[in-house]
Amino acid sequence: MHAVPPPERGLARDLVRIGRALAGDAGRAGEPVVLSGRADGLVVRVGDVVVKAHAHETDPRDLAARLSLAASPQLGAALLSPLRVPPPPGPAPSGSAPVDDALAGLALRVNGRLVTAWPAGEPVSPDDPDAAPWEEAARLLARLHAAALADVAPAGGLPRAGAPGRVARAMARLRAAGRTPAGAAVEAAFARLAPRARGDRAEPSGPRAARWRGDWRGERSGVLVHGDFHLGQVVRLTDARALDAEHTGAPGPKEARREVLCGSRGGCFRLIDIDDLGVGDPAWDLARPAAWYAAGLLPPEVWWRFLSAYRASGGCAVPPEGDPWPALDAPARALAVQSAALAVAAASRDGRALDALDEVETALVDACRRMACVDSPPDV
Repeated sequence: MHAVPPPERGLARDLVRIGRALAGDAGRAGEPVVLSGRADGLVVRVGDVVVKAHAHETDPRDLAARLSLAASPQLGAALLSPLRVPPPPGPAPSGSAPVDDALAGLALRVNGRLVTAWPAGEPVSPDDPDAAPWEEAARLLARLHAAALADVAPAGGLPRAGAPGRVARAMARLRAAGRTPAGAAVEAAFARLAPRARGDRAEPSGPRAARWRGDWRGERSGVLVHGDFHLGQVVRLTDARALDAEHTGAPGPKEARREVLCGSRGGCFRLIDIDDLGVGDPAWDLARPAAWYAAGLLPPEVWWRFLSAYRASGGCAVPPEGDPWPALDAPARALAVQSAALAVAAASRDGRALDALDEVETALVDACRRMACVDSPPDV
């Protein structure tokens, strides 16, 4: 369980009230659990319901578009669908206010924060890495990347995926933590990234970028991507909700849908956390596993299981065969820098000696040191 900062405790109580109203309707209310106490994403669970207060700076139009995508029948086999959130009975939550029409029924505004609700799922256990659903995650990403944008785009259009912006925000946290030798190594690697990988919105151009990507990709950068994929963004639904809901995304008898959408692990997997969902380069969704593989943190056999499952499912982020690195190198470098920046900033915040980073943190900083000495790929 995570602690809630004192300024957020009133908001947490309001989230619990909303969760109890929703979970109580289904007869599954229980004791509340704080899943994340961060100010930029307060999340509580009550029974089979998860309630999230999104970051203060969340754009209502972007969130409305992302909720529309998550509720789309065409994406029900990849994304967890949101719950409808009518105001709870009784007095309104403190500081509550109406939301935009596009958000009505899918979000509330409480204490200036946009609040959404979701079915609770079983997260990946960090204590059992051998059971990590790498293949299932790869298939979910391939399904998401295959979405026909014309069929799922809401009337107001689609936001850009948030992945490159996350790199820039991680560097801002690192700089706020103060200068350190480890931070200098991360800064040097960041400086060698391609401009778009540093959060620059400029579009790639010129024959050099085209040669790097290769003719197989063409102009396919307008793909729906998650924007912040890691195994913590995968949950398993162990009851019938994933199949009985209207957004299954697969026709046919329930048993056939279960085989297609769930596999043999005893539950249906879905992607969660839509805060960075949008249009972008699908290679960013494979970049974190690729970065961990390159840094020696993900065993080669696990990486190839993930990549092979993605390719077998028709994923478009990499060529169907051959070397995947021309497509993955730039975003994988960026995710290594992002992960290292957050690790060093957290060590500084926690008062830990920076010469006593743990094994994972040390591997990420070492990867940055190597990247600072090697030419980056062309800007793609």
